[in-house]
Amino acid sequence: MNKRETELKHISNEFSIWEVKLRNLSSMSLYDAHHLSEDSICELLNTIFNYQLKNLNSLKMNYPAIDLGDEFNSVCIQVTSTKTTKKIQETINKFLEKELNITYDKLFIIVLGKKQKRYTTLKVPDTFTFNPESHILDFEDLLRQIKTFPVNKLETISNLLTAENNSHNSKKSISNSTRLKRNLALKKRLQKDLLIELPREHWERSWYEPWIKFKYHSVLIRSVDDNKWPEVDDAPTTKISSWFKGDFWDFYDNGIELISGGGRVLFDKNGNWDILNYANDERDNNKNYQLINYHEYLRIPYDYIVQYDMETDPYYGIPSIYVEYAKDGMPYEDILQGIGGSYELKQHRLLLDKQKRRKLK
Repeated sequence: MNKRETELKHISNEFSIWEVKLRNLSSMSLYDAHHLSEDSICELLNTIFNYQLKNLNSLKMNYPAIDLGDEFNSVCIQVTSTKTTKKIQETINKFLEKELNITYDKLFIIVLGKKQKRYTTLKVPDTFTFNPESHILDFEDLLRQIKTFPVNKLETISNLLTAENNSHNSKKSISNSTRLKRNLALKKRLQKDLLIELPREHWERSWYEPWIKFKYHSVLIRSVDDNKWPEVDDAPTTKISSWFKGDFWDFYDNGIELISGGGRVLFDKNGNWDILNYANDERDNNKNYQLINYHEYLRIPYDYIVQYDMETDPYYGIPSIYVEYAKDGMPYEDILQGIGGSYELKQHRLLLDKQKRRKLK
């Protein structure tokens, strides 16, 4: 991979991180973060378009209608994470009401994330030029703009985005009350978007096999630091890939639970257990042990989930969840072994007691 391609992929990844973090902060009504991003957006747009933008909110708090202005080039910009037609219309209306069109010929609106596909109902006076297709920009538009830039300019943009994302990472952790509010809001949104309303005849089965409640059987788990997608991540065998496909099992009290393959577990007469090796395990034929198939249950807490995207990816056709690999380089707070539930056998999932795990000979 050449230097140019490396920088473009890194920039794309940094935009994704920025987008999901801002969207996540919005879900907690923490809009101050958007004001913190105005300085970074200002510097970024000056680099991309060779403007001389200034952060107007730093000159006058809550400057009406716009955030950034360049009087020399007669250009101004509103920065927002709200992509709706209503928001765009309100910005245009206030811009004209305050007669800012006397100072600025062009108004651009930067959506922090993804804009709508259409803005057909916008009402713009004939005396003012505003084309939604060219004057409303999102991160994808900016990426298209920069893809032909020389490598040195790509490096500058890459460093700007990295610095912005690292500044968010270095902030103090949020308070317990804010964390609780955030996690409850995230839980509610995840359940609304990921679960289906089961017909009554399937209720009983869902008690034993809760995975049937999900709209999708699988989900993409992506690290917020991932820059490999969609290429195969050749991570060392001791390290979890920066993205992978996981299967839903259920929600648990603190997050989402995935299910993975597992293997076989053996029990002694006292209920102690151990995991059987895949090959050449002499205990396989030991009649003193009972052998049972098991699964692993991977618990991703709400604290680690930065954001999720219900827009399905083009390769697997499933949604994505962006996660901090916050525990020893893993996205899980716990990995549990258990015997799977079965509606046919009327058997609930049984988690194995970690205190009874022994090295059985």
